[in-house]
Amino acid sequence: MNLEEGKAATWVTITRTGKFTDPRYGEFEISRAMLLTMVDNFNKRVFGQDVFIDVAHRPNDGAAAKVLKLSVEGDRLRALCEWTPLGLDAIQNKGYRYLSIEYHEHYTDNESGTDFGPVMMGAGLVVRPAIKRLDPIQLSEAIDDQGIPVLIHPELQTKLLQELHIMHKNALEKLKAKLAAKKLAASVVDSLMLAAEKAVAHVVDEAAATLLLNSFDDTGTKLAEQFGGQEIKLSVEVPNLTPGMNADQVRQLMADETKRAADSAKALSDKRDGNVKLLSDTIGAVAAFDAETKKVLTEAVSDLVTPEMTSEQVTKLAQVQINQGNDLAIARQLSSLGYVAPRGNLHISVPFEDVKKLEGMYRDQLKKTASYANGGLKLAEKLPERYSGFVNMVLAEFDRVHAPTIANEVKMLSGGQTNISDTNLPVGFRREVIREALSDLRILELVQATTDFSATVTTQIPYELRDMSAVYNDGIVYEGQPIHRASVGQFMDTAYIQPMKLAMLISNEVMYFTQASAINWDAMGRNVEMNARIMRELICRRILNELQRSSDAYQAAAVAAESFTAQLGAVSQIKTVSFPIVRPFQQRDLQGNNVGSPQNPVVITLNSVVIAQWDGTGKQAAGTYWKANSYNLGYIQFVTQAGAPVVPAATGTNTIAYYTPTNIVKVDTDIPAGSSLEEQMNKVIQAVGKRKAFMSEQRFVVPDFLLTSPSVNNAMSNAQQFMQQFARNGSATDNVGDLGQVNGLPAYGTNAPGVDMGAERVIIGQRGLLGYVVAKPFVTGQPFEAVDASGSPIGKKQAYGEEYSAIKVPLPVANRMTSVLVYSVSNR
Repeated sequence: MNLEEGKAATWVTITRTGKFTDPRYGEFEISRAMLLTMVDNFNKRVFGQDVFIDVAHRPNDGAAAKVLKLSVEGDRLRALCEWTPLGLDAIQNKGYRYLSIEYHEHYTDNESGTDFGPVMMGAGLVVRPAIKRLDPIQLSEAIDDQGIPVLIHPELQTKLLQELHIMHKNALEKLKAKLAAKKLAASVVDSLMLAAEKAVAHVVDEAAATLLLNSFDDTGTKLAEQFGGQEIKLSVEVPNLTPGMNADQVRQLMADETKRAADSAKALSDKRDGNVKLLSDTIGAVAAFDAETKKVLTEAVSDLVTPEMTSEQVTKLAQVQINQGNDLAIARQLSSLGYVAPRGNLHISVPFEDVKKLEGMYRDQLKKTASYANGGLKLAEKLPERYSGFVNMVLAEFDRVHAPTIANEVKMLSGGQTNISDTNLPVGFRREVIREALSDLRILELVQATTDFSATVTTQIPYELRDMSAVYNDGIVYEGQPIHRASVGQFMDTAYIQPMKLAMLISNEVMYFTQASAINWDAMGRNVEMNARIMRELICRRILNELQRSSDAYQAAAVAAESFTAQLGAVSQIKTVSFPIVRPFQQRDLQGNNVGSPQNPVVITLNSVVIAQWDGTGKQAAGTYWKANSYNLGYIQFVTQAGAPVVPAATGTNTIAYYTPTNIVKVDTDIPAGSSLEEQMNKVIQAVGKRKAFMSEQRFVVPDFLLTSPSVNNAMSNAQQFMQQFARNGSATDNVGDLGQVNGLPAYGTNAPGVDMGAERVIIGQRGLLGYVVAKPFVTGQPFEAVDASGSPIGKKQAYGEEYSAIKVPLPVANRMTSVLVYSVSNR
């Protein structure tokens, strides 16, 4: 049992449901209803004291843990335990691995004499249970195929139990009010309520609970008719012994109740059967599903069908399953491509100490390398708080996937035996690449970085909107008029998972892993630095380009059939009349198939023929293509399939259709006569201030970041206002002369080459608009020999890796960004 460092409380499994045989107790059964009752009685403190766990059923030796919470997860009873030093010592140092529950199936309060049913009174840590896996009181935790107990961070589902408590409480309160209204004596009401509470405790179906409690209401009606408000002793559990009622009266009363309950139950059953048939028929009508898929989809939700559901509700439930079936079909295609998403609750089964040891070994050695000394490797001890949780979740999933390899590598580096072959890429190396890349990726401070390891094709990105459209006249509403409605809603936007793939070149020094002393850690450091930088730049570029594209696409204006014939004949590059150009976008699935219509398409007709965009592969058919040299300045170049410039002739029709942003202001950096660079740069600072004010006044958005390239940052730092005598509040440079903030906006720099922002763009907006969701962390496969053009080995290996992730700004919140274009009119 491994506890997270610094934590003294964990969830553990106490017991589970099933039928068992034990020589001490004979045959016995533990049911889910018993577990639910134990949880209910624990929450009501029926036992009358705190519940503790001891060591070896010796409570006089002290408590090993205090039980804070109980919960039922599937077929298991789970407990949140706050461990004492005695318990931690027994678990960590003395080999106690099993829990033995102490409970009473019919616990009777020694003061009131009330039978509360199953009650958990405690549990004991034991080393060697007498009955292995047959006695549920002494079962070990589930063991994975590496022999590691899965005890860290289980995802427990408690919502069902909470809803059950609320359902019972509300129903019992309604029953009590009805009985009180019948003017029954208080003792009669109390007797009926006590019996009703006991009877309904094991009922989890709302319809069944309502039916049962209605019978008590009807019983109260009959008692009121016969006895009115008389004080009588009533035993609902044994009706034939109730004083004041003869046997015939009791038999007739119970016969009436039984018949009514049976008739109601049959009606409910018939209605539910009809709803289940409607569900099955609706799913079965989908021709694209095979019989097995239809059966799985129907059975998965048939238990959710209730007799109270309308046909419309059943049809909607069926449609949800049909959508799931479509996703299942796509997931099967993904599986055939080699990607299988984790299913169910995710448990981190790698020992915490192994991960900690491996990370410590690598970091201690890498800090001695030249890459760390010259600043190429950061090896940050503490990750930035804003996205440290995201990085740790990605690493935790990596650790889960590679648990056995991590354990073997720790053993090898510690001088023990290992089964790592000398052709495997060290798992510690791959882990450091991910950590180094993400820990130095400041762009993550501006986005909503999350994980969704269960995603296969799509994921959901949350966002928030407020709607004041229905509020008018400043909210003043006169008598008799409808009240205006404003709302703040939480919504989700669908984003498609995209595969980011990269082949890395790894030196043989990194591959040589026969013993720790033989590792060339300088070579390791250079490889970690290089691969982390490449991975970081790719992620950063995708995020930056999506931020700019989303900002530009908001209220973009279409430009149709703009002629550029006059520019042809001497140059390979043309420029559009309007600029910037909104980067076109086409959503695709994992196979590269188009999903939906293109957004902000660019259509170029050259010599009366529509030409395609150059994709950079060099594998397109021979011909002329177009590529954007600068979306900011509207530069379009014509190239061959290999990317070589082409000078087209000025013949036929030559037009370009595109979209240009309106969500932008432009600032000319040309210095007019009698002015200076410092004065001209003031205009850039002023433009940022104007856009910030515009966002606040017109869109009710308060920006909290400014993003720009190092060159623009440097140019703005030359503004006259940064001279001490002209310094202004809200704008300042840092201790190395870079902009720390502009008009109160924290300034961030782009650290990836080749992004659309180039040296001309400044983006301002709110943080957390863009969602970066990792469905599968960057995982590298087995390396293979790298060769030169002649096919000869070069003493290095290639390792192919991939990350599955989604990057998107939900369309409804794209207006929370805007930008400034800083450029030279004369040079354009």
